[in-house]
Amino acid sequence: MTKLFMVSFEGMNYDILLNWIDKSYLKNFQRILREGCLDKIECGRIPYEAAGLTSIFSGLKDSEHGICSYWKAQNNNYVPEIWSSDEIKDYMFWQKKDYEENSFNIVNVFGTHPAYQINGNMISYCMHNSLRYTYPSTLKMDLLKSGYSYIQDTGAFFKNQSKEKFLNKVLEIDSLRYNAGKELVKNNPDISIINFTCIDRLSHFYMNELRENMVPLKDTAIFQAYKKCDEILGDILNCVEKNNADLILFSSVGFGHLKNFVEVNNYLAEKGLLKWYSARVPDWNHTVAFEAPQGCHGININKKSFYTNGIISDSDYTEVLHEVMDQLRIMRNPYNDNPMFSNVVLGKDFYKNDTNVPDIIIEPYDWEYLPYGDSYWADKVMRHYQTGWHRKSTVWGGLGPNISPKEKLTNITDFVPLINRIMKKFK
Repeated sequence: MTKLFMVSFEGMNYDILLNWIDKSYLKNFQRILREGCLDKIECGRIPYEAAGLTSIFSGLKDSEHGICSYWKAQNNNYVPEIWSSDEIKDYMFWQKKDYEENSFNIVNVFGTHPAYQINGNMISYCMHNSLRYTYPSTLKMDLLKSGYSYIQDTGAFFKNQSKEKFLNKVLEIDSLRYNAGKELVKNNPDISIINFTCIDRLSHFYMNELRENMVPLKDTAIFQAYKKCDEILGDILNCVEKNNADLILFSSVGFGHLKNFVEVNNYLAEKGLLKWYSARVPDWNHTVAFEAPQGCHGININKKSFYTNGIISDSDYTEVLHEVMDQLRIMRNPYNDNPMFSNVVLGKDFYKNDTNVPDIIIEPYDWEYLPYGDSYWADKVMRHYQTGWHRKSTVWGGLGPNISPKEKLTNITDFVPLINRIMKKFK
């Protein structure tokens, strides 16, 4: 029986990875480059893990699955709602009929919470406190009894604590994640999928260390994250060899430098399109337009027919929509007076549908200055402290008996066809 390991190291930057491979800092990634394939790949047009991972495991474009962010792009009570597994699971390849005879381990993948029944084991990606993060439900206790504890990413939120404290906790979480995943491999699944997040999480807050040469390279948070993932990869490669398996590694997003997030809500307020109730909360009864949740790069219109305190009637919607778009097109970057956006388009045109997508998509002119997003979650994750953000070009690699060193993928939607070929699912 063919065995496949799929490993996500979220947040990888291809140029950084190749540079450190060339300097022999990452011996296991270096082995992938030498014996298999390691290359760039294009991810989502608005790169975010939620959209990217859904595309990777479904083979669908963002316009087909409609996932823009961890949170729904439009929420009638204005509070960003996290997508549930019930709304996403049917997209995933492991739910398809062709795979009903295959067994799986799935660890820390967006769209799996609450955990649900599969042929195998699941530890969900959970963004809040919950006891419903494993399938079977007894799995968390079974792991604990075997000496394996598990902490979700929410166990290490950045709160402007010391670098050492945040760094160590993030690395600890990925170590615990790997140990739990390794224990599950003893069940001999056909396909093992695991998502590691330390590179992404540390790159958000410490990308500036690489640009500013603030500390020696080996003391930078990002270097330590790449080293941790290289160490994990080495152990996984041993397991891959032992099982004569194939390995696919990837990141659903690339990464780059960030100078500032720009609060578009402040601009909308200046133009009389948004009124503040308090310093961080709009007065919905007097607000025309506002930012969608972070990662969407979107603006929503406060429609009476959808929002609990909406003020724009359906008859006025189109006219107001285009008035807001005209104002966004002339917005200047408050930090350098360059244009803020390269393009302002209708959400339904950008995604080719209008199912829970922002009314307006705002495409950045300069990717080092990005829209802040709705403040409810953007404040919680302290976006104004971040010095790095996602990019459209990311990394993938492969090694194994069914993966050619000359294997070429161009977009993250190409993974499912590759998986089907490896697992001999030709329909």
